[in-house]
Amino acid sequence: EVDFEKERNELRDELRELRNDIDRELEKVDNRLDRATKDKDPDNERVELEKANRDLTQERSRLDNTLEDIENASEETWSDVKVAARNTSTEVKAAFQRMGNELEALFEDNETQD
Repeated sequence: EVDFEKERNELRDELRELRNDIDRELEKVDNRLDRATKDKDPDNERVELEKANRDLTQERSRLDNTLEDIENASEETWSDVKVAARNTSTEVKAAFQRMGNELEALFEDNETQD
């Protein structure tokens, strides 16, 4: 028999951890955005940062919705919720990694210009 509570808690913890990673990245992006706005940085960088902010916020919302589904899951609905949550987790991780790479490149470009 599947241990519903145990599985649910594990999946919830995994998603919360991913959400925290996204929060940390968002904070970096926001700090960069503040600086870019103050320093009158090239617009293209600000555009990139704003896009990153939107994308990260969107992924975080997906996680929030999934976390809510997990919270509201019953033993009867769990198998469907679990599959959907795992898919979301995989997709968000992939998107986050892709964004992370793009942001790293963006941040590195900045460092070299100083």
